[in-house]
Amino acid sequence: MSGGYLLSPLALADLSDIWDYSYSNWGADQADAYVLAIHAAYEELAQTLEKGRPGGQSAEHIRMGYRKYLIGSHVIFFRCQARDRVEVVRILNQRMDVPVHL
Repeated sequence: MSGGYLLSPLALADLSDIWDYSYSNWGADQADAYVLAIHAAYEELAQTLEKGRPGGQSAEHIRMGYRKYLIGSHVIFFRCQARDRVEVVRILNQRMDVPVHL
């Protein structure tokens, strides 16, 4: 597969946990809306990369080759594969101890 984005197994689990937590606290409509906003964010990152810009901010201080993008209460950690695909590594709450989870 080339182009677009790829979610790691951990990122998929993060997304599921985010939906579950949001559903428990705010209901299905809010959970769906928030997960859709996260989904739109990594789609946008992939489109930006296809235009020749990596998007987000550098997260090199945490891990080489990683970038980050803030969406709501969460941070999408990703890396650029070649010039046409974003690999979403994790989607973590901004209060988490990031180095422990990456």
